[in-house]
Amino acid sequence: MTDLEDLYRLIPDFLCAPDCHECCRSFGVASRTRLEEERIQRFMAEHGMATAAVTGTTCPRLVVGRGCSIYPVRPLICRIYGTSPTYRCVVGVSPLRLLHEDEEAEIFHTSIRLTFSNRP
Repeated sequence: MTDLEDLYRLIPDFLCAPDCHECCRSFGVASRTRLEEERIQRFMAEHGMATAAVTGTTCPRLVVGRGCSIYPVRPLICRIYGTSPTYRCVVGVSPLRLLHEDEEAEIFHTSIRLTFSNRP
């Protein structure tokens, strides 16, 4: 069975512009599956992190001057941003390889299947 890490490996690498966090400032709290939320909460507990309050459209996981505080366990939507036709980077950075729309759809469908196949 595919797990989240297998799924994430299907997403092309994407190098943001230095010190750019525009997507983190513009889209608020990232959508995430139950499995991703569990991973995030476990990571935060292991690192003594508290949940920050949401203010405006800035993701509460963004730490000024440091970037994403949960980067190793960031959700699918953050990972796919900039690499797919639907989620193009707003400042114009492009990956070496853009996902095809069919690949993007399959990644999202697999994510949903993983979530529902791992219900308690």
